[in-house]
Amino acid sequence: MGVTFRGRSLFSTTVLSTQMFPGVLFLLPLFLIFVNINTNFGIQLVGTRLGLIITYLTFSLPFSIWMLAGYFDGIPHELDEAAKVDGCGPMRALIRVIQPVARPGLIAVAIYSFMTSWGEVLFASVMTTDANRTLAVGLQLYSTQTNVYWNQIMAASVVVSIPVVVGFLLLQRNFVAGLTAGMVK
Repeated sequence: MGVTFRGRSLFSTTVLSTQMFPGVLFLLPLFLIFVNINTNFGIQLVGTRLGLIITYLTFSLPFSIWMLAGYFDGIPHELDEAAKVDGCGPMRALIRVIQPVARPGLIAVAIYSFMTSWGEVLFASVMTTDANRTLAVGLQLYSTQTNVYWNQIMAASVVVSIPVVVGFLLLQRNFVAGLTAGMVK
């Protein structure tokens, strides 16, 4: 289904190049951008869920675009053409024909994005407060300056990992199919 547009190669290279840099390199600039948005527009992003969502989108979106571009390139263009011949408009063809075929790739990318966000600590520790910290950051509270509560850390780690394991087990068939079908050919 390879959609071509002017600048596609440059766009793809730019998206992929964002993955070359470590996340810690973006921590201070992103924090300063959020503080400036609050100062200039009055929109609080540091210490809010919205700010954390925007932060995670910043890092999972480039990889998701890259994976889905490879996956959608593998979908035959004839499916789209057949849907248009049958009277579907572009949106209806996307929803009724292309989306069911692309479901394994979409699920694989969704699982990957969820797993990376679920266990992320660096940005969550800076961008959240005590009132809205993530579970991964909350695990750090079991370690103090004088003691580490290993039993509690291990028990909490098992509890925190249950949603990821259950979700992966329920969707593993789609996950494997989506990862192998979206590979670069």
